[in-house]
Amino acid sequence: MEVRLTGWRSQNIRGGLRDIDIDLGADPERWTLVQMPNGTGKTTTMALLRATLAGAELPTQTVRDLRADDSVETGFFEVRLRVDDKPIRLQLHLDFRDGSATYWTVRAEARGGGREEGRALPADLRELLKAPLTELFVFNGELATQIRDLTKTRAAEAIRALYRLDTLDALRRRIDRLVDQEQRRAASVSTAKEEKGLRRLQNARDEARTTKERLNQQQRTTAVRMAERERERARLETEILARMTEDAGIRTRLEKLTERQGEVDAAAALLSAQALDVLRRPPHVHPRLLSRLQTLGGKLYELKLPETISAEFFRELSTQATCVCGRPIGHAERKAISEGAARYLAQDQISIINQMKLALRESSGDPSQLTQLTGDLREQLNERRKLKAERDRLASERIAEGDEVLKNLKTELAACTDELATLTASVERLTTKDPIRQRALRVTWETNQALCDAELKNRQFRLDTATKTRSFVLQGERLKALVSDAAERALDILRERVRLSTNEKLAQIIKTEALQVSRIGGGLELRSTGIGAKGGVSEGQSLAVAYAFLTSLLAEAPYRLPFIVDSPAVSLDTAVRREVGELIPDFFGQMIMFVISSEREGFADAFYDRPSDVQYITVSPRSGGNADVVQGVEAFKNFHSREGTA
Repeated sequence: MEVRLTGWRSQNIRGGLRDIDIDLGADPERWTLVQMPNGTGKTTTMALLRATLAGAELPTQTVRDLRADDSVETGFFEVRLRVDDKPIRLQLHLDFRDGSATYWTVRAEARGGGREEGRALPADLRELLKAPLTELFVFNGELATQIRDLTKTRAAEAIRALYRLDTLDALRRRIDRLVDQEQRRAASVSTAKEEKGLRRLQNARDEARTTKERLNQQQRTTAVRMAERERERARLETEILARMTEDAGIRTRLEKLTERQGEVDAAAALLSAQALDVLRRPPHVHPRLLSRLQTLGGKLYELKLPETISAEFFRELSTQATCVCGRPIGHAERKAISEGAARYLAQDQISIINQMKLALRESSGDPSQLTQLTGDLREQLNERRKLKAERDRLASERIAEGDEVLKNLKTELAACTDELATLTASVERLTTKDPIRQRALRVTWETNQALCDAELKNRQFRLDTATKTRSFVLQGERLKALVSDAAERALDILRERVRLSTNEKLAQIIKTEALQVSRIGGGLELRSTGIGAKGGVSEGQSLAVAYAFLTSLLAEAPYRLPFIVDSPAVSLDTAVRREVGELIPDFFGQMIMFVISSEREGFADAFYDRPSDVQYITVSPRSGGNADVVQGVEAFKNFHSREGTA
């Protein structure tokens, strides 16, 4: 990613920034020298550049202190960037009345005229433009001291920020969040996080398994017993029939009953089939169902469904110049529409749904048909009960006449039938999956196979969840350890690379003393030949070390960033200024330097001999808190001002 600064603008800001616009051009020069005398807002401009780029929160008093005078109520500061050839404007709006500050983003490709509240930036740029990194390329003079302070971590933080090692910290935090989410999810079904809890869940799971095995065995035993009792009942019924048909009169009556029984059974079977067929056709079930189906069919016609979601609809749309929403359809949109058409209904599917739609709209039926069928079926079932009662009456007559064998057979049959009823009820309690029947029978997971299966699944899930949580936590810790190790290794490699590069630049900048960086810990540890560790350095040496470190840091970074610095050579002697002026700028794709007239000698004049890629801007104060902006090297060279207090 390449970020270029193309200008900035301010309104109603104190210190010569009431109404000023610095334009570096759409394609800015590599080096820009901005000559601003003290008192024209140079320090304020640097602070606003850092704040606007980083989206920093500004305290109420800080906002009010930026007010040009009591006559203004609002202020404005804008930074113009070119990010990979795309223009972006970051705006800071100040309300001096309540001391509030709001940020806006202006992008050409954004909706609503391109202006959006907040920092609507691409993800990479949003991560890049944060305070720790912004202070590196919008150089904060205090950084020169901070990076040498061994009690601080500024040097290491600078490396971590620029090379995005902070993303590894974010990854560790993400792992912690995932573990926490997994634990919260697990906590909703289990409180087990240690071995004791796991054993409890294992015991609960084993209990459900044992119960399932018991119920399965009970079901198998009951099924075997039922089969035995069914055979026994069939045998008893056969013997009872044989015993009763020994009497010719009863045999004739039984034959008539059997014949009638066959007719009733056949009629009941036919009526049942017809009733089921009617139930499969909702219009015949109830008048309200018929009305709702016809309404649904009408709605489908009214909404032109399913044609409007068909694949053919989108294919036809892709051939049009304008979408149904009124937007033009270009090549990219046409391709996306054509490719997406496959996700919608094909023509053969449309045909089927249209048939359904027609059937819904033309639904008709006679709900009285089901009523008639169920009434007829009820009559046949009543007839079946009457025939059974007649059979039982004939048997009772024989028993009353003293047939003890028949009596015993009937007693055995009654007992067998009762046992079968009990077994059938037991099987239903064991096997029913109908929630209504389960509630009616008051079964639990300990007495019903389906509920037991669900309970076992639930307990197994709890155990799995708890086990996986422990495993998940351990895996998370191992992963965090790997990430930490990778971050430390990467930081060590980058530290050494930056250290060696810094020392190469120091050798070119400070030729009077062999000053070197011996180690980059939290800060820069310095040494000098023949002295070893070097604690105290001059202000000029401190600034030279900072430049050498930052240029080494930024030059090898994965991002091309502008380097913006205030008074880059004010603390350096003329010889060092010249070295800095000749060496440092070559390490940046863009460098903006705010200077005062006293810095021209030795530093600014090092640029005069450069044939191109240099832009000179001179800002001079005028009355009313405003300033004049003049472009060109001649105005830059000839400007003189008595430097005062910023």
